[in-house]
Amino acid sequence: MGGLGATAPFPGISYGQAILAEFIGTFLIMLVIMGVAVNSKAPPGCAGLKIGLTVGGVITTTGTIAGASLNTARTFGPYLGDWLLGGNNLWGYFPIYVIGPILGAIAAAFLFSQ
Repeated sequence: MGGLGATAPFPGISYGQAILAEFIGTFLIMLVIMGVAVNSKAPPGCAGLKIGLTVGGVITTTGTIAGASLNTARTFGPYLGDWLLGGNNLWGYFPIYVIGPILGAIAAAFLFSQ
């Protein structure tokens, strides 16, 4: 559906389901980042591998639901490119990729700080 690498929910996926998928994916990634890269008690040396494997797992899991953007900027660029070059107009889906990741990151940071 998306052109130039643009993300969009797959057919049959509602707004709420797509937001939930983006929320959960971003929540998991942020929680791992906080646990292995920010936490002073984490063992040094393998944070990148753990974060990378988590990102890969989340993309594999949520990719067929909402496109696995997990980052508002990652969606904004292709949407802007499509719009400027006369491709698909997907801006109606943009709130999914703002609400889900922001709330997911905030929830993970809040949980980690407790």
